[in-house]
Amino acid sequence: MSETGATAVAYERKGYGRGLILGLTMAETMLLLVFCLLLAAGAIIAKKQKQTAEAQKIAQSLKQESHKLDEENKRLLAQLNEMVKPSGRNVPDQQWRELVLAKETIETIKKAGVSVQELVQNAPVTKILSDNDVDAEQAQAMIERTKVLKEFGYVGTAKTLKDLSDALKKADAPMVAAKPHDWPPIISLSELDGYNFDTGSAELSDRFRTRLRDLSKTIAAIATSYGVDVIEVIGHTDEQAMSGQSSNMDKGLQPVLAGKVEVGTLHPADNAGLGLARAISVTSILREMPELKGFTILPMSGGQLILPGDHLTNGAQAGDVKARRRIEIRVRQRSRETDLAAGVGSKS
Repeated sequence: MSETGATAVAYERKGYGRGLILGLTMAETMLLLVFCLLLAAGAIIAKKQKQTAEAQKIAQSLKQESHKLDEENKRLLAQLNEMVKPSGRNVPDQQWRELVLAKETIETIKKAGVSVQELVQNAPVTKILSDNDVDAEQAQAMIERTKVLKEFGYVGTAKTLKDLSDALKKADAPMVAAKPHDWPPIISLSELDGYNFDTGSAELSDRFRTRLRDLSKTIAAIATSYGVDVIEVIGHTDEQAMSGQSSNMDKGLQPVLAGKVEVGTLHPADNAGLGLARAISVTSILREMPELKGFTILPMSGGQLILPGDHLTNGAQAGDVKARRRIEIRVRQRSRETDLAAGVGSKS
């Protein structure tokens, strides 16, 4: 090839190289660019189609829920129309709202574990209490007293409101009418039931004190129900002889009753004194109870003389007899005539 021909070929190759991009011609480059744009457009279209499908799915779900609500409203409206059908009128909007609210209230009551039937049955009782200005605490106190009287079998037998009113007028009694000629119950705290004293002692254990405090409400309920104002605490013992130690009861009783010294400082020399010391010990606890404020509480001794059941002993039951070692609590009305004749507060 001549020098001129070689120069022409070299020049042509150089010109061809100027039309290449990364080894591709301009036409190939344009085709690649168009292909990339088509891929991007396809991805965008696919994303939009997916979003459209999801939107249609949500719309369908909302439509179904709306249909269910419409059906439920139609069902409720049909029930309400059926309820008022005898009157021949439709349910106004206000009544509809009230009925829906009532339904929600009933559901709440059921969830709380309260029977709707019981609520309806108790409605007259609630009205009576409200009409007579009796609050919840007063009603609870009435219930507690009634429970106590039922437990001891001393609740009146009136069946109607009129019978109850007549019984209350005849007996002039508070709150609960007792049976005609019934006497208040006697509460017996026997060693058989766990009301124990140590041998020869009048001191109370912590358990005994706790049980007495719990019992104070029962004593107050009985005393109030029978309209009495005196509570007698009587100490009884068995017939086992005491050790014969000298007694300090004559000088020691008053300081113990006044709360100046403990009951443990008393040293009874016989069963009569031991019974009185134990009665004083119980009396000191009962006098602290707020439920028994206003009542006169008197300690007494039956010693070894009186058997359970109010029978006088014949001396044939000597020995360790738990049933005889007991505290009896009785209630009675104060004798006004005796107070006036003897002079209240006079010294013996």
